[in-house]
Amino acid sequence: MYKLLALDLDGTMLNPDKVITPMTRSSIKQLMSGNVNVTIASGRFPASVWLHAREVSMTFPLVALNGAVTVDAVTGEMLEGVPLKTEDILLMLDVIQQEGAYIHFYGYNVLYVQEINEINRNWALNNVVIRPELECSEERYKDQADLIQLVEVGQDFRAFVRNMPNMLYKAAVICKDHASREKLFHILGGLGLFECTRTGSLRFDVNSAGISKREALERLCRAHDIKPQQVAAAGDYDNDLEMLQWAGIGIAMGNAEPHVKEIADIITGSNMEDGVAQAIHNYLL
Repeated sequence: MYKLLALDLDGTMLNPDKVITPMTRSSIKQLMSGNVNVTIASGRFPASVWLHAREVSMTFPLVALNGAVTVDAVTGEMLEGVPLKTEDILLMLDVIQQEGAYIHFYGYNVLYVQEINEINRNWALNNVVIRPELECSEERYKDQADLIQLVEVGQDFRAFVRNMPNMLYKAAVICKDHASREKLFHILGGLGLFECTRTGSLRFDVNSAGISKREALERLCRAHDIKPQQVAAAGDYDNDLEMLQWAGIGIAMGNAEPHVKEIADIITGSNMEDGVAQAIHNYLL
């Protein structure tokens, strides 16, 4: 008997248009009505995770920013947070600068950037709950987008970081050059200070060492007396790997990366085919 289903958002709970489909929505609610908790474990902002959880009336604590933050599903407030250390961030900036890559930092529902540009201008809008009947514009989604701030801090990122102790939970490194990106990924990952996870074809995320979706879920499960074998988890990308391996049943989406499918217990349909709903009906109900 499973007591918890943990769902990644992008590529998993959301379809390619970033929408919770009616079938996925109804399946999640049906599962919860059978006394199985459902949560979201995502690299997204706490506000984005909370907004999507609210759409399906989740009540179990949520995991945001790859596990750096856990969130109260009812209020959207932070339960626990593990920030990046100031001295570690300064070292990270030295490494990033050598390759000329782009980097920005996540606070609690704040995106800190050196300057507002085409990469980050619509970041808040990309985190809202998309409704197919509404045009995706700042005006239409203002109430949601306003929950996430975009703050321009200027070119001296180092001075900014020194004045922001214990307030930055994740960094995103974006680099179009594959060789440079891989070099940075391995250098930062090899320092023993960071948890680096690929989250897209052009980027990777950086959290404090030991931080992951799995680690956050382990803490939440201990607090709620849930054993790992009573957990089902679904995902599609690198930051889901540990979570899927740890859970009693690891579910890879049909659109998951090949190496994610290899470690999963089962493979469900893609997020274009309501794969989450398929997994709920085939294995959890």
